[in-house]
Amino acid sequence: MEEKDFVLFDNYLQGDLAEDEELAFKNRLESDGDFKKQFMTYKALSGYLEHTLSPEASAFTQNLEQISQAHFSASEERVDKPDRKGFNYARLAIAASVAFLIGIFLFNQIKTPSYTDFNTHEPIELTLRAGNVKDLVEATKAFNNKDYAKANAILEGLLVDDPENVQLQLYFAITNIELDQFDSADAMLNTISQGKSVYKYRAIWYKALSALKQGETEEVKALLKQLPEEADDYEQAHRLLNKLD
Repeated sequence: MEEKDFVLFDNYLQGDLAEDEELAFKNRLESDGDFKKQFMTYKALSGYLEHTLSPEASAFTQNLEQISQAHFSASEERVDKPDRKGFNYARLAIAASVAFLIGIFLFNQIKTPSYTDFNTHEPIELTLRAGNVKDLVEATKAFNNKDYAKANAILEGLLVDDPENVQLQLYFAITNIELDQFDSADAMLNTISQGKSVYKYRAIWYKALSALKQGETEEVKALLKQLPEEADDYEQAHRLLNKLD
């Protein structure tokens, strides 16, 4: 958000815009979706800050006075309108605070990828060499419906009957990540990633996601760099790595 925009937002909310300026503002709200979104965010935050801004803001407003004089010097050539209100530096403090909060929020959104940005699991179709077909169907349905607790319990039972089934191991590990049972997930993913199955690189990708969910950024980077270009998850691994660097 540009400085001129949050000043404009504040003037609109305070009723300080001239009739033609207010009309132009409303037209822009209708035609510019991003501008409208920024305005709604500013409006919500400014309403909150008006009730929470501490008395310490008075010192801040005094400092802003000199800054604002430079910003508004260009407007001195305009003809003053008799119905315009004097500029309120407390309002500028609120406006600046809102802009700062929005900036911090956007910075964190850009710079800090999270597990939920990447945990879009492919729907599964499990196969079983032995055991209960009914449980297999229920596990598949539960996983695809994101009922990870139920899927985890069923998969654990299926692995008792078919302990070498790497596909079951992988999805059991994924449910453990979703349930924050990281020790169990990481141990199983380590076994898969050290093997020679078609799930080897997928296991490395999920090891990285497990580390991401645990906030282990350096471990995430190290794991992502192990994925070769032919890995199915290479592109999103590369995207995540770029966000972390």
